[in-house]
Amino acid sequence: MREPSARERYPVPSRSKGANRRRRLKLGLHCWELDRRLCAEPTRRIATVTLTLASGADDAGYGRVREFWRRVRQRWLGTRYFCWLELQRSGRVHYTCIWLNPPNVRRVNLLAWVDHAWGAGRTQVRFSDGRRGLEYQLRYAEKYAEKMKAKAYQQRYDLVSPKLRTFMSQRLEIPPKVLAQHRERDLYEFRGAAYGVQELGGGYDERAEAYLEKVGHETHDLPWGARCSAADHRRPKRGPPRARWDLPPAARRPGRRGVLSTDIKGDR
Repeated sequence: MREPSARERYPVPSRSKGANRRRRLKLGLHCWELDRRLCAEPTRRIATVTLTLASGADDAGYGRVREFWRRVRQRWLGTRYFCWLELQRSGRVHYTCIWLNPPNVRRVNLLAWVDHAWGAGRTQVRFSDGRRGLEYQLRYAEKYAEKMKAKAYQQRYDLVSPKLRTFMSQRLEIPPKVLAQHRERDLYEFRGAAYGVQELGGGYDERAEAYLEKVGHETHDLPWGARCSAADHRRPKRGPPRARWDLPPAARRPGRRGVLSTDIKGDR
């Protein structure tokens, strides 16, 4: 057999449903964080929200988290968030959420509002400053996407109903496909299985399993004063609704003269 290479070797990733969910979670988290950094609005503080389902059945949580964030966006326009699925030791589902720039507690009792808007089980809200709190939560979420030791039960996605989403966020300002091309990542090459001959008193064949070999790391460092070209693909902002007579003829709605008609598209 050949001597082992000095490069790092890793086993071929599993193609199970749980492994695919974990990979999508990690990619989605990196794209969301890059979109946040390129966004014009700074992150001043965050709220970490935990939403737990009272019922142990997965089907009971279908659409619950999406409906909760729909209510949040209707109440506070421009809400930005990222949440991901976790499992308790008992198998009960709960979501951990990062809420950027939540409303000030002096204007609204956010703890009571979240508990009432969720209405499907227990909730928890914790506040922290924007920089340190966000860095801690991002590190936790990234390590969570990789840990498979003492708390491996939190990632047993193979047992989760396919109706439940692994993660969700607000609509990104930059398309995810563009963000995926600008993120930092490790580069690997696939090495297939091979056979070799080793002499230990007699010749015999030994099979080397397939593996991934790390060949480099792709960074996304920008020099001082430079800007990322991904920002050129930012989605245009939707302005306020316009009156019917201000719209182009093809977009005007039929209606009585003098009646204001608007065309408002909901958040996708």
